[in-house]
Amino acid sequence: MHGVIESSDATLHYETAGSGQPVLFLHAGVADSRMWDTQFTARAGWQLIRFDMRGYGTSRLGSERFTNRDDALAVLDHLGIDSAVIVGCSIGGNTALQIAETAPERIEGLVLVGADAPGYDPGIDYESPEWPAAIEAFESGNLRRVAELEAEMWLAGVGRSTSDLDRRLVELFIDMDLTALGTEADRQQLDVGQPLEHLPEVEGPVLVVVGERDIPQIIASAEHLAAGFDANPVFIPNTAHLPPMDASRRFSETLGRFLTT
Repeated sequence: MHGVIESSDATLHYETAGSGQPVLFLHAGVADSRMWDTQFTARAGWQLIRFDMRGYGTSRLGSERFTNRDDALAVLDHLGIDSAVIVGCSIGGNTALQIAETAPERIEGLVLVGADAPGYDPGIDYESPEWPAAIEAFESGNLRRVAELEAEMWLAGVGRSTSDLDRRLVELFIDMDLTALGTEADRQQLDVGQPLEHLPEVEGPVLVVVGERDIPQIIASAEHLAAGFDANPVFIPNTAHLPPMDASRRFSETLGRFLTT
């Protein structure tokens, strides 16, 4: 089922599938809800929910100040859902942590994929080799080139190239990222969410997932997150920042085991 939540001149497009325990998926900052396409094919016993954050995919940014945390809770409220397992990738993972901090009663479990650890400095000075060219392309307005370079950084990852990947997957990433890049400046002005300074307390189970080809800072953050939640991090080989896309089968199996334990 597809639906729209309207908020002044902003809109949030969401989708649900299946029935049972609610599971809310929050996408990465270089993607939109399509990054969860594979996960939306397994529905037995679960009510799956995903939406495009403001300024991503088909959701309209509008002109009001907002937080992704409040928008995620608004989707659950609109669907009459009191609590859910929340699965967040990258910025989606940080949004999930913010929900855990401010509304812990809404959390049945937490899955953090390639997420930063709040208040943690890994002390690693690594810069993707594509980063300087991506900055130059962004400043010149060549967003297609930025998206191509970010595909190298985030989809292919360390020690690999997009030429090693299914071209359809690369083009999906670029299509999602182009929309995100086009609204980036306005989103940064309107998003009033504040980063957390510490790990929130979470009563439900926590799963931390990271791709082995992600940047070293994110891998270190995954280890720190897992230690803070007394969990073992799951490292997925031959994938980078977006395991639900690039290692969809392995990630779905990992998520399925978590949801059924």
